[in-house]
Amino acid sequence: MLQRTPGWAELCGLLALLCLTCRYARPSWVMVCSVPLFVAAMRTQERAPVVSDLPVFRDIDGLFVLLPMAFVLLGGYLRGEDGRRRAAARDVRRAERLDLARDLHDHVAHYVTAIVVQAQAGEHIVEKDPATARRLFSNIEQTGQDGLVAMQRMVRLLRTSETATAQAQVTPVMTSIKELVRRADSAGQRVSLEIAEEVKADDWPPQLAKTAKRLVQEGLTNVRKHARTASAVHVRMEIAAGRLVIHVRDNGTSQHHGRPRFLPSGFGMIGLRERVHELGGELSSGTMPEGGWELSASIPLNWADRKPR
Repeated sequence: MLQRTPGWAELCGLLALLCLTCRYARPSWVMVCSVPLFVAAMRTQERAPVVSDLPVFRDIDGLFVLLPMAFVLLGGYLRGEDGRRRAAARDVRRAERLDLARDLHDHVAHYVTAIVVQAQAGEHIVEKDPATARRLFSNIEQTGQDGLVAMQRMVRLLRTSETATAQAQVTPVMTSIKELVRRADSAGQRVSLEIAEEVKADDWPPQLAKTAKRLVQEGLTNVRKHARTASAVHVRMEIAAGRLVIHVRDNGTSQHHGRPRFLPSGFGMIGLRERVHELGGELSSGTMPEGGWELSASIPLNWADRKPR
């Protein structure tokens, strides 16, 4: 009689517990808990003859072994999917942390370097040329305020929601690059920018625009740090063979002349190299035959269509 054989409810409950155990239990508890459940599900055949007597199951040999095995495999598959999702989430978080670390280094190095260089220059001319010294100290104040604004913007990006971040105003990349060059230009170290006519940044993807800005920023920061004798810096952007080519050159006689004013961290070039390589580009730096130092990068404009290497 059906009312005397509660095998359906018992079997379904055991199979559900078996699947959930294989999916969520700790690895050390999977075998301890799943084996008794597996055996219990097999033993329901003695108390649930109605199940095996159904026409659809009548011709299946070992039904009460195949059903628990199927639910074990289902639980294992779902457990693997959960692990892959967690691994993907960890990779995304790690990539975001690395990206934030690059941005933090770029902002701090750029603004702090500008402050230190101007303070060092002001120390030498404060007695000889008070008017120029006052301008330098005014620039130091403005640079410090800009650095604080940049840091506050990064903190807001970390604390605000994705919707608020998506609605944040984005400065065009060419405007940002021109502003970097303007701020780096000084009486003792002239900085010029040359942009070829074929360079059109309106249709650049965000990754390419951000990398171009970071490359110019890192190049100017390194000139300030190490090119003590450079009197001129030239930034050139052009298109060659379907690639964006950026050069940052100075005319310093030596990149490490005398005692260095800054301890090299190396993280700026490491982060920049990672950015360029992610887009399928090439980054190089070194002395030029005619003297001075050059930082250059070549990035394909159609990098989004390239297959991952």
